[in-house]
Amino acid sequence: MSVACCRVPNFLLGMTYRHHPEWMERPLALLGTDEQVWAASPEARVSGVQVQMSAQHARMRCPNVWLRPLDVQACENEHSTLLGTLARSGLPIESPTWGMAYVDMRAVARTALAVRPFCIELGQQVGHALQEPLNVSLGWDTGKFTAHAAAHHARPKHARLVNPDDELKFLNPQPITLLPLPSLTLQQLDWLGIRTLGQFAQLPTNEVVRRFGPAGKYAQQWARGHDTRPVCATERSTPEPIEVEFDPPTALHTAVLEQTWSALQQPLTELAQQLEGCRRLRLDVYFANHETRDIHLAFIEPLGAGAQLRAQLAHQLQILNWPDEVERVHVQVLATGELLAQQLSLFPLDDGQSEMDEMIRALCGRHGAVLLQAHVRDNMHPIAERRFVFDTLARAVA
Repeated sequence: MSVACCRVPNFLLGMTYRHHPEWMERPLALLGTDEQVWAASPEARVSGVQVQMSAQHARMRCPNVWLRPLDVQACENEHSTLLGTLARSGLPIESPTWGMAYVDMRAVARTALAVRPFCIELGQQVGHALQEPLNVSLGWDTGKFTAHAAAHHARPKHARLVNPDDELKFLNPQPITLLPLPSLTLQQLDWLGIRTLGQFAQLPTNEVVRRFGPAGKYAQQWARGHDTRPVCATERSTPEPIEVEFDPPTALHTAVLEQTWSALQQPLTELAQQLEGCRRLRLDVYFANHETRDIHLAFIEPLGAGAQLRAQLAHQLQILNWPDEVERVHVQVLATGELLAQQLSLFPLDDGQSEMDEMIRALCGRHGAVLLQAHVRDNMHPIAERRFVFDTLARAVA
């Protein structure tokens, strides 16, 4: 394998700043057509604003956040410019998300020294096509994950080429948040003191698979520098379409949502086990009066079978005009993509139970009451042992 990763950091923000430079240096969140946050500035992220968060939640996290609609068409045009520039090389290209693409360079060279001139030329061509403030960074390796990590490590307008002999030396100190694992998994690993790829790679594989499933196995292989995934120049294979029938027909939104979501669990889970998610989803809703409505969902980044995808599906069903009772729903995943790395969340994404509460319950159920939380009983008591009381965290979140 010989793979180059071309990455434009903060692609959506850079496009917006090009047209509105006065919005820089302020907390900014860009909203997509689904009224979800598609990009957030560093100032907004510090306050807890995250991608795929609703506008309401973003304002709760950061009251002075500047909410503005994203010019999706302009971003699509610029992304097409990026892909078109790379396509002129005549090499296979795969684009997992906005402002990023893999280039299969096996036909060019298979060593860092031999591929260096071509990478420099390719980076210059892309930089000239995109122009400021969109700055490209390039990474190269014999596998897609390490190439992606190298592109993250490289400074803007620079390339980071990783020799196969230096692969582990490069990967070991890199943060584990480069792996596209669920945020709860990353939080558990952080609690265990596993914060680098090298630490994660040294864990026993059997224990990783037992705790985190097939996705953990793939992630550990990548952390060890073993990634044999090819660059897919064509559309990825998608799961088979799903038919959900309602007998008798129903006009209840909750029933349609729950049965449709239940039918989607298996294909989404199978994708997540391979560290892939859904990028585009189509629903054809058939009513008892023979009318049909269609729903198209497109996501800023691939999503798994989590609360974010379910919430957007529920929202689209709620705003859909229902002329009659629903007889059946035809569901098809139109496009999938590689899950992107997530950052550890300082705040829960909803106002209900947090992910930390769920993790505490899981750990206490597995290991017993070993996690304790101190409460002040009487800070003026003369005996130190009676100033505090310790409760198990399982009781605290019950």
